[in-house]
Amino acid sequence: YPGLNKGSLLLELAPISLLPCSVYNFLEIARTWKHGAFHRNANHVLQAIARSNITQSMPFQEYNKQYPHKKGTMGYAGRPSGPEFYVSIQDNSRAHGPGSQQKRNPHEADVVIGTLIEGMEDGTVNRIHTMPGKEFIQDKKKWVL
Repeated sequence: YPGLNKGSLLLELAPISLLPCSVYNFLEIARTWKHGAFHRNANHVLQAIARSNITQSMPFQEYNKQYPHKKGTMGYAGRPSGPEFYVSIQDNSRAHGPGSQQKRNPHEADVVIGTLIEGMEDGTVNRIHTMPGKEFIQDKKKWVL
């Protein structure tokens, strides 16, 4: 949208001692970043594609209960995790926490890799969320880069 102030998202990663594989993987995504876009605008998350040298999912779900799916957190999407990620725009503990997406493994959950420390309070996430299109946005011109 022309005329809108641009914003940024700043992520504070979880301690590497709690989520070593997931944090390292995200740092590699950032280090080899080519491009990405928010391409899913759902009621509960903003999901992004990430194009980098990291093209494979994580080998397992590395969830830690010290990093639940609170509003303003960022987690990996998919089974297993990544490289796509999402920002929780509401508390998603029930939708993405332990046992939420499969009954046979009540411990599996999406990993939360960090918390946004910029972008939630200044309205950046809200502006992205109010862009046209819901769920998976097929028209790439509407993707937020």
